[in-house]
Amino acid sequence: MSDLFIILTAEIAAAVRGPTGPGAALVPLRLADGVTYVLPEAVLGDFDHESRHGALQALPIWSVNAGEWRPGEPDGQ
Repeated sequence: MSDLFIILTAEIAAAVRGPTGPGAALVPLRLADGVTYVLPEAVLGDFDHESRHGALQALPIWSVNAGEWRPGEPDGQ
């Protein structure tokens, strides 16, 4: 998984979460701070999620370090 992620608030995460097309869905992951959610930057280039690109394109993109993940999340051990 890339280190670059789209940074979401809880409200935006709730708005973009869910099905985006046949067999495709977005599932934002919460970071250890408990308030920040992320999606991999790669979703911006994935046509399966094109319906959410408008909402995601203007959001910040940051690198997420291993210590920022909640335990049990993909990079949080």
